[in-house]
Amino acid sequence: MRILLYCNTTQESIPTRLGTPDYSYWYVLKAFRPVLETLGTVEVLEDPTLADPIWSLCQARGEACALLSFAPPHRTPLGLRCPTIPVFAWEYPNLPKGTDEMCWRDDARNDWQYVFDNVAGAITLSHHTVRAVTGSIGPHYPIAAIPTPTWDRCESTRNRLASLPDVPLRRVLHLSQVRVVDSYLLGLSADGMIEPNHEDGTPFAPDDEQMLPPRPTGVHNPWADLPPRPAVLTEIGQAASTESATAPSGWALPDLLDIRLPLDGVVYTSVLTPSDGRKNWEDIVSAFAWAFRDVEDAVLLLKLGGENLGKRHHEMVALLSKLSPFKCRVLAIHGYVDPQGYEDLIASTDYYVNGSLCEGLCMPLLEYLSCGVPAIAPSHTSMADYMDAELGFVVASSEGQPVVWPHGDHVFDRTSYGRLDWHSMMLAYRASYVTAKGDVARYAAMSAHALERMQSYCSDAAIKPRISDFIAGRIAAHAAEPAAAKVASAQRP
Repeated sequence: MRILLYCNTTQESIPTRLGTPDYSYWYVLKAFRPVLETLGTVEVLEDPTLADPIWSLCQARGEACALLSFAPPHRTPLGLRCPTIPVFAWEYPNLPKGTDEMCWRDDARNDWQYVFDNVAGAITLSHHTVRAVTGSIGPHYPIAAIPTPTWDRCESTRNRLASLPDVPLRRVLHLSQVRVVDSYLLGLSADGMIEPNHEDGTPFAPDDEQMLPPRPTGVHNPWADLPPRPAVLTEIGQAASTESATAPSGWALPDLLDIRLPLDGVVYTSVLTPSDGRKNWEDIVSAFAWAFRDVEDAVLLLKLGGENLGKRHHEMVALLSKLSPFKCRVLAIHGYVDPQGYEDLIASTDYYVNGSLCEGLCMPLLEYLSCGVPAIAPSHTSMADYMDAELGFVVASSEGQPVVWPHGDHVFDRTSYGRLDWHSMMLAYRASYVTAKGDVARYAAMSAHALERMQSYCSDAAIKPRISDFIAGRIAAHAAEPAAAKVASAQRP
């Protein structure tokens, strides 16, 4: 079998495209490729029109051939004789139509039903998306829910974690050429949000302070009885040639540096693009700061991607200023982290955090779970396929919040996503902290369940027969379809 792969992002372009639309499809292709290589000869195409000549050669020698397009349906190449199967993620409950947005009407592919009518079938990453497709097109459409193969890609990180001591660690993380913003060095204060030149002259009344509730006194500290973490120093990662601690910063982003970053206490990590509103980073940060206002050894580590870093940094500093004072620590890492550095991030983490309003899969969450790192996350959209209370702390959520299409005109609410229960996330932070410090057996059980669940869910062995059967079935169905029907389908308006 010849399996052709296409993605409009390449290995060379990925460092500059992080956080841009559809960049993550390169990682999906990269994860699927080893499994596909066990099924036949795999070739990555930079130009999808090259698929037809290859398909013709395969036809002449009796070899099966298909093109897998790792892209959303409205970017899937159509009009090819080679059977084409889009591999995509989708997090909303319904499908776009060409009539939804004015700017879509020049490209028929923006009506996703038109796309699905003109391809051999589709592979998506979750059962949530299957329901969205079959609910719009019909229950008999050929589509399979196959998650990104993740388990086998994480073997080296699992081996590293297994070799570490069982005691909690004081970790030292090394990263090369990144910008690290450290709440300890920001000098945070809500007063920093006041611009004296913009005062409107409204006088304060003498009794203004009497309207505010008094500060609580004599409150019991719920963290006081928990044992301290042993200060066992372990170097996570390889030392950079030039090391420095995090640099002080304010409203301006710090420079790119080689960072040596000590991490004390319970470490929470989230990988996200702040400009993507679905990721809901504000709730992740605010619930953390509120949960651990008086806790010094709780650390939130945010690996951030995307464009316009200055604007995102200002938004982060503004939110942290409003939340101050707090004793916990928030670290934001801006910049490309190479595979070794990313593995080090996983090895430095006690819990992965997801606060998304909807997800097409969430590859970082799968990666951390596949390394035995428990999670704090909701169990909705695609995450309902694998997130449960045995491998972490489930955050309550609800459905039905109206929202615009992510690639539309942003005029009308055509679809919906979820609402996150902020209080539930805050309580999950607190419960997870108590578990990490005071209930080692429960933490170990969650880690073990994460490993077991991911092996059965997204390992090569679990995925290979499903994707093999689906591709072979769609090639056979395409070959059996009459030529006239193919022409009529390709010309359908």
